[in-house]
Amino acid sequence: MPVFLSDFIHAARWLAALAVLLAHANVLVSLSDMMVAPHGPLVYAWWFVTAFSHQAVTVFFVLSGFLVGGRVFVAMERRTPFLRAYFVDRFARIYLVLIPALALTFGLDALGRDLFAGAGVYELPGLEGAYEASRILSTLAMQQNIWAGQAGTDGALWSLACEFWYYLLFPLLLLPLARAYSEPARLAGFALGALLLLLLSLPSSRVPFGFALWAMGALAARAKRPLFAGKYLSLGIFLAALVVARLAARGPLFEAHPVLHDIADALTAATLANLLATLRFSESGFALGDSALHRRLADFSFSLYATHMPIVFFFWAGAGHIFGVDWHKLLPTSTHWLVTAALLLVAVATAFVFSRVTEAHTPALRRLLHAAVAALDRRARLGLRARWIGHGRAEGL
Repeated sequence: MPVFLSDFIHAARWLAALAVLLAHANVLVSLSDMMVAPHGPLVYAWWFVTAFSHQAVTVFFVLSGFLVGGRVFVAMERRTPFLRAYFVDRFARIYLVLIPALALTFGLDALGRDLFAGAGVYELPGLEGAYEASRILSTLAMQQNIWAGQAGTDGALWSLACEFWYYLLFPLLLLPLARAYSEPARLAGFALGALLLLLLSLPSSRVPFGFALWAMGALAARAKRPLFAGKYLSLGIFLAALVVARLAARGPLFEAHPVLHDIADALTAATLANLLATLRFSESGFALGDSALHRRLADFSFSLYATHMPIVFFFWAGAGHIFGVDWHKLLPTSTHWLVTAALLLVAVATAFVFSRVTEAHTPALRRLLHAAVAALDRRARLGLRARWIGHGRAEGL
């Protein structure tokens, strides 16, 4: 992958994670009079940038499909089995962050519910049963917001469940094209993938639709050529689609016709996929500034996404406890902005520290798991060989 393409992906990752954080932090700032009263330029800028969370998740799906799905295409062309190593890598990537994120969520939720009881935040509709221990198990089984509710206040983990299943579904559904496996194994893998997709689609259409967006990214890694070859033209089309989706995908019309949201998401995903394909074939990228900075920020974007929601709820409940239950509904004052700034700083700092003890060690965990799986495989082979030898000796007797 060209360095300039990696730089673009790093920048897109951390900007998408920041967009999600800003959108959720906006719960502390009421802009209910935005359309009927004049405001300063900074307030308008805040209003504009804090409504891209949905589009940011679409960006995550496409980038994930491009990076992970693209590697699947490469692996399928080889004549050596790849699924075991692939699944180990995906398992390590997700669970090394998910398990500590769940611990942080339930710990902070318990503290917030104890300190700020009566603020009305931890009792919001949709959180019924969210604090039960069973939600930990369903989330570890990647069923949050699919066949089960969310775990604690970390509603953002719904997309992580989708990602997990996309990781599994993509190679299984494409296994008939893999050269390294026998025909029965390829057909069995495809059947398993189709069954999983059906079961995951029964609760709602969110999983299959998101899978289609994810697959756009994977296809961009495989495309023979982009739809629009000019990198600036492709970037402009993507940004235009992003802004249109942010400004238009709201209001009574979109609420009455959810399919319009899907069309906007598909447009965002398709234009980003085209941009990625364009950069694959380009001789240069965009002037994005310090490459090392983008990489460092991207290195904890996953942690920021996975941990920010319980922090948002903690600040929200704490502010309600201190300033009044309806404080966040009042038109913003300097106090609102200061509390919001503090929330953003704490969330980013927490994610950075969290990442140093979790996702920063992903390569080490992968090596450990690969070694453990290889050891189990050797032990199984030795055990099978010993049984065959023992069976042969018994027959000789």
